[in-house]
Amino acid sequence: MSTEPKPRRIAMTTRRNHLAGLGLGLVAGALAAPAPARARSTVELVARRRLITLPDLPAPGLTYVATFDLTGPAGAAAGAAAAFTSIVDVTLDGPVILSQVVLQLADGEIHYQRMIDRFGAYPRAAVGAILGGTGVYAIARGDVQVIWPDQDTIKIALNLVEPSR
Repeated sequence: MSTEPKPRRIAMTTRRNHLAGLGLGLVAGALAAPAPARARSTVELVARRRLITLPDLPAPGLTYVATFDLTGPAGAAAGAAAAFTSIVDVTLDGPVILSQVVLQLADGEIHYQRMIDRFGAYPRAAVGAILGGTGVYAIARGDVQVIWPDQDTIKIALNLVEPSR
């Protein structure tokens, strides 16, 4: 009588070990995740639109680009911005959009994402998530609050959180 396991048992044992290893990897990844955020600072900007390629007849799946000049609240030049936007739905009021936005500032870039029903009466408002950045914003996280007082102006409040160390 052979003491070697049957091939099926080896496959099951190997599969269980593999799944257990994946589970341990997921737990280790969760344990290594950054600690909760500590300090919060706010960066306020005003964006003035230079270009928008929004199609006359929006349809789900279409994309467009918008570019902006950025200033601080007092009007001093602060940089430039670009948004790459996908139309995800069209309602009676207009398209619902998902935008990836890059703010190019003197000390780095901030990248954020937001979703909004693009049309309706002004002012319009949206919130988004800060996904990261470059330079001094390389580990940027937080949220962004966006208000459109009119079709060509956007007030941006970036609520940055600092990860615990």
